Amino acid sequence: MLYVDAVVPADGDISNQSHWVRPTMLLWLSDEAYTHADAQSRESWFLAATGPAAKRAVGDLMSRWGLPFDPKYGDNSRETIRGHVFPRWLDEGALRVKPGVKTTSPLPRWALTDAFADLFDPAIDEQELAVRVEDFRSHHMSPAGKVKALTARRRSDQEHAISVLLPDDTKRQLEPGEASLILKGVIEEWAPARLEDPVVLTISEPGDKIYTADARMLQRLGITIDISDLLPDALVVDIGTLPPQFWIIEAVATDGPIDEDRKSALLKWAGKQRIPDSSCRFLTAFASRNASPAKRRLKDLAVGTFAWYLDEPNRELSWDEIPG
Repeated sequence: MLYVDAVVPADGDISNQSHWVRPTMLLWLSDEAYTHADAQSRESWFLAATGPAAKRAVGDLMSRWGLPFDPKYGDNSRETIRGHVFPRWLDEGALRVKPGVKTTSPLPRWALTDAFADLFDPAIDEQELAVRVEDFRSHHMSPAGKVKALTARRRSDQEHAISVLLPDDTKRQLEPGEASLILKGVIEEWAPARLEDPVVLTISEPGDKIYTADARMLQRLGITIDISDLLPDALVVDIGTLPPQFWIIEAVATDGPIDEDRKSALLKWAGKQRIPDSSCRFLTAFASRNASPAKRRLKDLAVGTFAWYLDEPNRELSWDEIPG
């Protein structure tokens, strides 16, 4: 991150010109690349690593520099960085996340805070470094510092969040992204039009993992949510029918429709919650019939399920057996 100038203010507004990294970029950098430390070379490496066919572009750049490109780690090692290292650094005030970029986005979204980056200034002596380290600890790693950083993060998230109005007139903020826009449409448009008396029980998303919309209703129904289980994107119950119908919903922005395997797994999950198969209904929601995931995966929808499109909210597709 220092090499590509991915450094942003620890507090306050962030420039639109700021550089950000994704975990794989750390895996592609090498001691050989560090020998090209002038500003122009570092910018060239950054542009290669964030452009199309990024890994190949970095390799081509290294070749033009007359240097080998032999990453020491496989790209799947990024999960350790993304799932364990970066979140911890974020909690300690060493990193910031780019506002408005969803958790699962492949776009670069991480940068060092300037307060942390300053600790690596080679011009400072040992005594000055000790002072800066202690200052960083007191301002960013103390309980008060963490509360301040968390509050700032939440405010930034709120600015970019997608607001969803639930059937009970309460609001829920979803992290930005197409899947959240699809879920918003399902809850605000499809559910009121399609169901007699809809109640949103849960919403699952990468950022928060699981949001319990109606804890009291879950308790009365005997449903226990375990985030280690497979979870649908949303669980909506229609209490206006007898018996109540449980709609298990997947919002497909890239992949993950309710195919036969997914349906079987979701029925197994519902069974653990004591929801009978006969009370389960399934909806796969897409952005549009013209969206790539819909064109690619419509043929895979499980029998006995429905499909809905955000840009055609008044229509619904059903895929089922013809009654004999």
